[in-house]
Amino acid sequence: MRKVGIISFVGIVGTGLLLRYTIVPDEEKMLKSLSPETRAIYERNKVQRREQHDKIMEQMIESAKSDKPIWKV
Repeated sequence: MRKVGIISFVGIVGTGLLLRYTIVPDEEKMLKSLSPETRAIYERNKVQRREQHDKIMEQMIESAKSDKPIWKV
């Protein structure tokens, strides 16, 4: 009974991974399929998202240095 469970688990997880790698496009394929205008918008937003992420990370690092609880920082 235990063997059947392990084989089933491996089969389900393996099928899921196989489907993910065959169906979900990577970032390069996705960008190639976009129109030039949409690609430009994506790139512009990507820079803005990176800047926002960096700003949040800086705030988190500063908050981590504090001895105060996170809800009081």
